[in-house]
Amino acid sequence: MNWKKIFLIFVVFLTFLGTGSILSNVQSREADQLLEAHGLSNNTRQLQVNSNKSVSSFLQYLNQYFKKNKIQLHLDNKNEQEQILVWANRNIIPLPTESGKYFSIDDFSGRVSFAVLGANSKYKTLKVQGNQYLLNHGHYYTVIGELKNFKQIERNKYYLSTGIDQPTAKSQLKNYRIVIDSSPKVIKKLARHYHTKVSTPEFVKQHQIKPFSVVNEIILILLYWIVAVIANLLIMMMQKRQITHLKGKLLRNWVINRSLRLILIEGLLCVIAFLILWWKAFFKAPDHLILLLFLNWLIAVIAYLFAWYIFKRKGQKVVKPTN
Repeated sequence: MNWKKIFLIFVVFLTFLGTGSILSNVQSREADQLLEAHGLSNNTRQLQVNSNKSVSSFLQYLNQYFKKNKIQLHLDNKNEQEQILVWANRNIIPLPTESGKYFSIDDFSGRVSFAVLGANSKYKTLKVQGNQYLLNHGHYYTVIGELKNFKQIERNKYYLSTGIDQPTAKSQLKNYRIVIDSSPKVIKKLARHYHTKVSTPEFVKQHQIKPFSVVNEIILILLYWIVAVIANLLIMMMQKRQITHLKGKLLRNWVINRSLRLILIEGLLCVIAFLILWWKAFFKAPDHLILLLFLNWLIAVIAYLFAWYIFKRKGQKVVKPTN
């Protein structure tokens, strides 16, 4: 195999890496949008715990058995659908605020609960000596921030901090839908302990990038595929020059041998590209990456084989039978 062929095969390998990198960028951007919209990551799952125990006891259990694991909770109130309790143990992903600030870890450790309002929250508030308070069931919560008016954020909600010693943690756990952002291992252990099933929240399922926002990426992927096709066509043309002296069965065997060799080499490079991309880049799951790389490889191989087919048909037309 000469250096020109090696270079062209390497070009095909680069198209594998290029298309995979584009997919990684798209999915990374989608994950960033998800964080911005809900303050949670793609690992977020949902639990329904039918327990009369308090939220406080649930937080004590988390602190006791998962102290070293990063956990962030959104407890959606089933009775007051606008209310969300927020808790985290190590660090917290903040939502963008128009004024004030979002919760910090210190807000969950004390005995006082604080409030952050959505941009369109209609819940009753009042101002006393320049401070804004939210009144809820006879309790006053200091409003420390108001979220920005982004369409991705649930603007009619209001968020309350919670903690083991805070008044918001006295309610029964069964009154809340638990939305938890942590490792899959932690979530499975919690589900097993509370004898409940794990499900994926709707905002995780439905949050997709709008089609028009990935047009540039789609065009780039198509360009990579075109480059792979051109590279394989050039390889075929180079191989064609080597067989001017071959005919019949010998020619057919030579073409089959070279074609299988190229297909296997590029297939191996496709697998190597997958391993490199999966190791180095961000992907939500391997299936989309596998499908994209497989299509890249398949289109390049089909172009190569089709070029040989056209060459063979032309050769048959040139050779006319003698009378």
